This record gives sequence, C-alpha cells and structure tokens, in this order.
Amino acid sequence: MRFLGNVQEVTVDGKLVVRAVLTPKLRAKVWDNRKRTVGRIVRVFGPVSSPYVTVEPTGDTSMLSAAGRQVYIDGVDDHGKTKGRGRGDNQVPGVQ
Repeated sequence: MRFLGNVQEVTVDGKLVVRAVLTPKLRAKVWDNRKRTVGRIVRVFGPVSSPYVTVEPTGDTSMLSAAGRQVYIDGVDDHGKTKGRGRGDNQVPGVQ
C-alpha cells in the first residue's frame, strides 16, 4: 500500500476530498490505516504537483469523522510507458 494523502473534508453528498501526494488512477480502491476499504476514486482535479482526489465511500461506514484521516491506495503502475523499450529483441526483419 502507498500513502495517498490526508482527507481534507467531507462534502455535502458524502464524498471525501483528499489532498494527494501522487496522481492515482480512477476507480482505484482506497484504504485506511487499518486496511479497511474506504471507497473508490471517482475524480482527480487541481494542480499536477499535488492534485485533489474525490473518493466515493463504499459500504455503510460513517465518514463524518474522516477529516484529517490518512488514506492509502494499492501500488501505482507505470501506465505502460516503458513497455517494449530496452529489451533488445525489437529488430527490424531483413536488416543485419
């Protein structure tokens, strides 16, 4: 698990706003420090260096005291940017 950030506030419709330290993928699961599922990421917005994330809570857990709580996500992927590079087997056919 990787640290996502701290919950800044709870919106009127019950969603959590988190000040993130990294940019996560949408629909990624979010956990608390006790490894209990808090919800899923539904929106990423704000500055690129430290974005805000909206988390939609799952289940019937009360989020009224969630402000200030630390939340976590699973590992972050490479997004496939290095896929196929540097393997040495990408030779052009017919060229020696």
